[in-house]
Amino acid sequence: MNNNFNKSYGGGYQKGNYSSQSNEVKIADAVKLKTFYNPDGKTIDADLFDKRAAAIAECFVDNDKVYVTTTQLRKLFDEVKRFDKKFSFEEWEKQFAFIKMIKSKVAYSVARAVNEKKKTKEFFLYQKIYENLRTFISSGIDLVKSQEDYHVFVNLFEAVYGFYYDIVPKK
Repeated sequence: MNNNFNKSYGGGYQKGNYSSQSNEVKIADAVKLKTFYNPDGKTIDADLFDKRAAAIAECFVDNDKVYVTTTQLRKLFDEVKRFDKKFSFEEWEKQFAFIKMIKSKVAYSVARAVNEKKKTKEFFLYQKIYENLRTFISSGIDLVKSQEDYHVFVNLFEAVYGFYYDIVPKK
């Protein structure tokens, strides 16, 4: 991972290790979203769709090897995106539970992708990368308290996807 991103966003890993001796998975700090906003709580962090999104995208690649395909990431992005314009402001409160349900869909997708690699020698790397993906989406959904927050998250995911799509052909 790029050291500039590590310095700016506390990159590196916060727990465990992914050697074959351990079942713990390292989670990159960059993927654990804590807020979308500046300390004032009103304006969006200026680096959110740029530096932060690029740092998150880097967490889905390890040692120049791609583990999450652009198709897999696009499928999850499409699931998140479909709610962005689906509900009017009046319907938002009634439909908010369905937004939260995205976390279970992501958990299923991640578990399925990782289980397919269980017998490979790179299993723990797959587990780490996919857990980074799950953490990014789940922590983003946890930050959503309003339709505006959701729109910010969707745009962040779109920026992450754009940076990831740029990274993948180079790997």
